[in-house]
Amino acid sequence: MTYSVNTVSRIAGPGLRKPGTARQLAAGSSSANTALTTTCERISILAVTADIRYLIGTSAQTANAGTSHFIKTGERLELDVPLGANIGIIRDASTDGVLELTEFSNY
Repeated sequence: MTYSVNTVSRIAGPGLRKPGTARQLAAGSSSANTALTTTCERISILAVTADIRYLIGTSAQTANAGTSHFIKTGERLELDVPLGANIGIIRDASTDGVLELTEFSNY
């Protein structure tokens, strides 16, 4: 039996992505948008010091403290994102916070 070897192809999966850019995003009283690296396919986010609201899309994002997705202080989420994604964040209540974000890609 012979096997074909393709050195260009990679096995895709949530545990096999390459860590990329690490970011510390400030969540204050106004929504802040950050454009992710164009090859980013997955992110890990950790809310530090405050509950945070976030919104992800392919254009500039404006997070809303009442209706956007919620991440609790100390919680970590891993999310698939579209290529060319942006993330908008805002604090959930009256305390500013930081969102630690790590980008992952297959490249």
